[in-house]
This record gives sequence, structure tokens and C-alpha cells, in this order.
Amino acid sequence: MAFIKKYWFTLVMVLAVGGFVAFNGVGFFGKTASESKYVYDGRPEIYAVTFSSAWCSTCKILEPKLAEVAPDFANKPVKFVKLDFSLGQGGAPEKTARDLNFMPVYEKYKGGTGFTLLLNADTGEIVDRLTVKLSSDEMKQALDMAIKQVI
Repeated sequence: MAFIKKYWFTLVMVLAVGGFVAFNGVGFFGKTASESKYVYDGRPEIYAVTFSSAWCSTCKILEPKLAEVAPDFANKPVKFVKLDFSLGQGGAPEKTARDLNFMPVYEKYKGGTGFTLLLNADTGEIVDRLTVKLSSDEMKQALDMAIKQVI
């Protein structure tokens, strides 16, 4: 007990950092959009951009649904992208938005979490929105409709 009293702050910090690292390593998205294992190899027509963070409880429901849906679109013109607004991400979300040419949408929604926007890859315009209210099948239908709208 004396050990805990003496080193309580260090123990709390180790547990907090360890939990943060472990939590952020989980999910079907990689640390960056290019590391996602469900990235379309050709030229995407749709970006499925998830606004997420480590502390977002809605994200913990949304991301497993997306993980179920994403494999069905591995050979379709959809690129799954995660904008992670967790602490320590720096300018990574903005850089991704700039690189993929959807800065106006990023500026409007930055910092918000718990949803996925389906964006026209050419124009950066919003085609649809996926939320936790949708079932996996409804998400698949929305993605298929989004592809048809922009092709």
C-alpha cells in the first residue's frame, strides 16, 4: 500500500497512456487513411470519411458497423478514410482533407465525431451521411447509391 501511495501519479499516468495507445491501435482503420486495409486500389469515386476520436462513444458503435461493411466495397470505387480528432494527432486530419481535396467539408465539420460522410471524390461535396442509426445493410445501400450518383 505504501508503494501505491508513493507512486500513485506515475501508476495513473502509465495506465492512462497505455490505455490510450491500446485503444487507438484497435479498429479497421489504420493510423492514416493510406494504412486502412480497405482502401480501393483504383481511382475512388466516393470517400467514406469518418470523423472520429478516442473518447467518442458513438464512434465505438459506428466503427464496428463500418468494419462489417467495408470488405464488401474492397473492389468498388470507395476509399475509407478516418479523420482522428483524438489528442496528439496534430495536423493529420487537416492534411488528409487537404490531400483529398475536401477542405470546405473539413472546415465545416472538424472536431465533430461519430459520423461518416460520403463525399464525391471529384467535387468534395457531401452525397450522404452514415450514422449509428443505420444498420449495416442500410450503410451498404447508402454506399451503393452514392456510387451510382457520382458515376
